[in-house]
Amino acid sequence: MPKQPAASAALLVLSAVLCVVATGCAGGTAATEATATPRAHDDSAAVAGGPAASGRESGNRAGNGWTLTVPDSAAGLARFRPPAAPLAKLTGALDRTAAELGITGSAVEAVYDDPGQGGYLVFAGLNGSGYDPSALKRMDQVPATRQDGMGDRITQDWQPTATGDHGGQAGCQETMIGSGGLAALSSSCLWLTPTTFGLVTYYPNTRSDHFLTNTPAGVVAPLMRKVRDAVERPAGS
Repeated sequence: MPKQPAASAALLVLSAVLCVVATGCAGGTAATEATATPRAHDDSAAVAGGPAASGRESGNRAGNGWTLTVPDSAAGLARFRPPAAPLAKLTGALDRTAAELGITGSAVEAVYDDPGQGGYLVFAGLNGSGYDPSALKRMDQVPATRQDGMGDRITQDWQPTATGDHGGQAGCQETMIGSGGLAALSSSCLWLTPTTFGLVTYYPNTRSDHFLTNTPAGVVAPLMRKVRDAVERPAGS
């Protein structure tokens, strides 16, 4: 296919990421010409049968549950402090997702620089109590495709994923935005326990020498589990 201008590709990726984080896109799947595949991460923990894949509260050893913190590094990445405006958009997206799940709490947010991927790994979450992990099923939907009225195809799907050692429930929302022969795939991976809610996604760094391309669930889900290991601590510790 013809080479797409870098600016057009950047806008498409940015639109896909914003669509995912805002959780306001229609559902669906579609066959499109995707951009280059990003570096892969091992998602073998999602194989059925193990504690991580079962969604059981293997994190019960935390006693009173988990609490979210903001470490200086997560998943091997250093923390980055963005300007106020992008952070405000992140807060707004977190509020909308929390409202969809019917939960409230104290917000915890952090951004981590991933120069190898050409973007920022974004973490946002809530500390609270009385959450029902099964509420995450509200994010599930029948795949569908729609046009956005500007010539773009928007498709979205939900995939359950392994939670990691801390238990609860977890899943990833994948969004594909296609325009002509160009397509960008982004994912937002979420988890929910009785005391914590978290969301992990990528946001492109337009100043990077490396261009953030596709970030499917197979890329983001393993990172979500690593972020959980870094940001989630036993309550009271």
